[in-house]
Amino acid sequence: MKRILSLTLIAALAAFTFSSCMKDEKPYAIPKAPDGGKFPIEQKQVRIGEDYETQVYFNFETGVVSTSDFKSWDISFTTGADNAELWMNGGKQVLIYPTGNSNYASVTALGTVPAQGWKYDNPSGLSGKSGLGIFSSSNHLNEVLIVDDGQKNYYKLQVLDISATQYKIKAGLLTNAQGVEYTLDKNTDYNYIFFSFATGIVKPEPPKATWDVLFTRYRHIYYKFNPDGSDFPYIVNGVLTNPYQTQSGGDTTKTYDFYNFSLENAQSFTLAPDRDKIGYNWKDVDINTGRYTVRTKQMYIVKDQHEALWKLHFTGFYDGDGKKGNPSFEFQRLQ
Repeated sequence: MKRILSLTLIAALAAFTFSSCMKDEKPYAIPKAPDGGKFPIEQKQVRIGEDYETQVYFNFETGVVSTSDFKSWDISFTTGADNAELWMNGGKQVLIYPTGNSNYASVTALGTVPAQGWKYDNPSGLSGKSGLGIFSSSNHLNEVLIVDDGQKNYYKLQVLDISATQYKIKAGLLTNAQGVEYTLDKNTDYNYIFFSFATGIVKPEPPKATWDVLFTRYRHIYYKFNPDGSDFPYIVNGVLTNPYQTQSGGDTTKTYDFYNFSLENAQSFTLAPDRDKIGYNWKDVDINTGRYTVRTKQMYIVKDQHEALWKLHFTGFYDGDGKKGNPSFEFQRLQ
C-alpha cells in the first residue's frame, strides 16, 4: 500500500541520514545600507510546534506575517488568468486518483487503484509540475477525481469549468452520489485559492506581496527510489519560497562562514524559482535518538520580489526549553 514501507525499504532508508507551490507593480527603489555600510544582521526564531502543525509566513523586512494550521486546506488552485493548475497539500499527504470517468454520481467507491495510480506534485512548485498538470493541456477537466485527504477520508472532486476569473467545481464525500457545487473566484492578490473538503474555501496564506518564505511541512519525492523503481514520497519540514517573483539558491560546499560571506560570494550562486531550493536539508536527524542538528555553514541566497538579495543560514531547531520545531536563523541583506 502507498504508505507502508517494506523491510527492504526501511533497511535502505536506515542507510541515509534523513533531514527533515499579475497586477503591474510600481518600481521599487532598493534602499542603501545606512551610512553606506552593511545592512544589519538579523536573528529570528519561528515556532512551528513540536508536531510541526503550524506554518509560518515570513518577510525578511518585517518578520512573521501570519501563521496557520498546515492541515487547514486540502487542495489549491492557481489564480492567474492562464495555466490553471491544482496543487495538493503534500504535508498533509493528500493524493489524487484520476478515475477516467466523467459521471460524478456513478463514482461512489474507491475500488482497485492501479499501481502508480495516485498522483502527487513535484515539490518544486513550478508551473506544469503538479500531479495533474495544467488543465488546458491535460484531460482532467470534467473528470471525476478521487481525493485521499491523508487523514483516512476519501472525497471526490470534479473541475467543471475554468475561466479567466473563476473555477467551478463539484465536491463531496466519495460515497455520496450528489456533490456540492462551488464557485471559486480568482483573486490575483493571492497565489492560490485554497479549498478544504471539510470546510470549503479557506485562506491560510496571506497576500502574495507580503511575504518571502514559508516554514511548513511538505512532501519531498525521492524519484525511482524504491526497489521496483517507483517513487518514494517522504514528508519533511522545511522552508519554501514564495512562488511570486522570488528566487533562491543554496551552496554545495557547506563550508561558508556566515559573517564573512559577501555579495561576491552570493553572486556565484545559481538562483531559481523552484520553491524547495531552501527545503529541508539545512538540518540532519539522528535516526537512533531523533535529535536534530543544524548545518550552520550551509548558506542560502534569496532574491525577493523587489530584487533585494538576502543571505541566510540556520542556527538551531530547538527553543530554550529544548523543544524541537523552533527553527532559528540569521539573515542579512546584501544589496
